[in-house]
Amino acid sequence: MKVEIYSDIVCPFCYIGKNIFAKFQEEAGEEIEVVHRSYELDPNSSRTESMNSLEALAKKYGFTKEEAKNRMSGVEDMAKRENLPMNIFSAVGANTHDLHRLVYLARETGKDSALLEAFYRAHFVDGIALNEREEVLKITASVGLNEEEVLEVLESDRYEEKIAEDRSLASSLGITGVPFFVVDGKYGVSGAQPKAIFHQILESIKSDKKSIEF
Repeated sequence: MKVEIYSDIVCPFCYIGKNIFAKFQEEAGEEIEVVHRSYELDPNSSRTESMNSLEALAKKYGFTKEEAKNRMSGVEDMAKRENLPMNIFSAVGANTHDLHRLVYLARETGKDSALLEAFYRAHFVDGIALNEREEVLKITASVGLNEEEVLEVLESDRYEEKIAEDRSLASSLGITGVPFFVVDGKYGVSGAQPKAIFHQILESIKSDKKSIEF
């Protein structure tokens, strides 16, 4: 079973969805290949400004701060139901383009999932500004990435082709929001869905395999 997960680091539903899927993996008892793919919700966001996410949401969509707060409060409740820590009102907006490139660097040593989780926790739990290079270097070091190699990625265009490929694939699949899970290139699951959905898909895959056995 192969699952490609399109996500963005500043997407709260992606943080929740990743952890729900991880619980499914533990229960499934099957070999599951997971491929993390990048998806930038706001590729034009500032790479230098560190604005509180509540203010950023209000600014982007023309909401009042109260309207933005109401929209965000339900997300924190959803995380709590999954026993996930989240301080969404402390989150600081960031441009995620270079962070996605670092996830590709981490993939080379099998640390991509760990780095994604570290980024999510930094953003949604600790309120760390991911536009700050020093903070990013601390996070990448925490999962065992070499600082010199991280800096080499940040100061070059390494993995740009991977980001472009992900963008093209997402467009071809009609993906307009994340998280989005593509299972065996056949099933698509949008949003932070319950584990039961993935168990149902796994059973369907097993049934399909049995139907073509000789």
